[in-house]
Amino acid sequence: MKKSVGILSGLAVVIAVATTAGAWYTGTHLPAELERSVARGNEQLQKTMAGTGGSMTLELASLEQRFFTSTAHYRLKAKDVWLGEGEPLNFDLGIVDQIEHGPFPWSRIKALKLMPVMATSNSVLEKDDFTAAWFTAAGDKTPLAGQVSLGYGGGIESDIRLAPLKLSEENGSTLDFSGMQLLLRGDRDGKVVKIDGHADRLEMNLAGDEHPPIKFLLNGFKVDGDLAGIGHDMIYVGNLDLALAETQVTLGPQQDVLVLKGLEQNNRYDAEGQDKLSGRLEYKVADITYAGRAVGSGEMVWTMKSLDIPAMQALLAWYQTKMPQVQQAAAQGEPLPALDMTAQEQAKVQADLQKMLAAKPQLALENLSFKTANGESRFNLAVDLASPTSFDLPPEQLGKQLVTRLQGKLTLSKPMIGDLATLQALLEGQTDAQFIARQSSQAGEMVGMMALQSGMATVEGDDVVSSLHYADGMVDFNGRKMTVEEFAMLLNAHLAALAPQG
Repeated sequence: MKKSVGILSGLAVVIAVATTAGAWYTGTHLPAELERSVARGNEQLQKTMAGTGGSMTLELASLEQRFFTSTAHYRLKAKDVWLGEGEPLNFDLGIVDQIEHGPFPWSRIKALKLMPVMATSNSVLEKDDFTAAWFTAAGDKTPLAGQVSLGYGGGIESDIRLAPLKLSEENGSTLDFSGMQLLLRGDRDGKVVKIDGHADRLEMNLAGDEHPPIKFLLNGFKVDGDLAGIGHDMIYVGNLDLALAETQVTLGPQQDVLVLKGLEQNNRYDAEGQDKLSGRLEYKVADITYAGRAVGSGEMVWTMKSLDIPAMQALLAWYQTKMPQVQQAAAQGEPLPALDMTAQEQAKVQADLQKMLAAKPQLALENLSFKTANGESRFNLAVDLASPTSFDLPPEQLGKQLVTRLQGKLTLSKPMIGDLATLQALLEGQTDAQFIARQSSQAGEMVGMMALQSGMATVEGDDVVSSLHYADGMVDFNGRKMTVEEFAMLLNAHLAALAPQG
């Protein structure tokens, strides 16, 4: 027994010494780490705010250092940040950060996180006139809090939480939010980021004199990501996936309910060598119902290959310089302005565009599909691009050099068209089953007949099919080969025939 007590006492002394030494080490390194974090934060904010017409900055207002803990005060300031509508955003938020020195911060020990860290910060939003309503909605609790732990090897673990919120306005509009948790793991340079977040529920009721009530209910939001930097600023490879278990929208005079289940957005990005990027973006909805009646399911898949990263970033940076003009026009309800360029700008943009096209990028809508109980319609389109000898070529020559290959196919399912016609009839209040069946069958057959008569498609069994393939200056349209000029004449003739007469 005495031996056990001696071992435990010795262990307690070792832990006490390690904690004291760690606290001293953290205290001496803390100011430099905070300055580093603030500088990096401002660098990222500057890039994120590019094109908004305003700015956002983070300042370390004060730092109170003690042996085992420290307190930092930050100011997050936004000036004239335009988010797409309304007035520009201006605010000055205070953030209080209680920093526990390592290696064993008490908050981590309580959570049974026993790996030593340099420090753990516990940040909360300060209450002031600007944030008072947000605090009230959160039940007078801090609406935003974050815990960040910095490891001795430079690893970072973050736990960011949005508190549950409830809002009610005098006109009857309400908001009820369950709160959200976002877990981030990575390094302090932002080269590796792992994301795991979830929110259970968001309900909004929008009342107004000019429209019937509109209700939104979102259930089961999740985000998951595993990203890594590849040496280009703000460019990451890996996966970033978002999911929403269910969305309900109630709208219209009859307060009909639109229900979307199993919504997904799955993004995958990969590097091709040092300077090129490829990606795949998937959008899915597993089940759609409206007014209690089944509608169907849908999917959309985009892919991209051989995007030159430096050229793409340069073009985006140039476009961001034009965003204030676009924003001003949008705010005033005016048409989008022409992006006037100086001769020097034009030369730079054309050089970057040629560099991006020289990589021979490939863009594709691999699948756009909609499925009902009895059929599925699909569309796909793929384009291969190349750099022209000059952007001053006549349009037809420029187009031929820009697009080296184009391939697309549209497949319309007659049974699917019939299902949608049935749904429309039921929603309109039709009750005659024979009339509905006849009308639905005729809808699909009519589409097939019109396609054949127009020459724009063929009929293959229950499908109306239109295909297009272009390469080497020749077009194959539904099996008919022709030049680009002949294809343009054919399209013009069909469009003229479809145009209303008189």
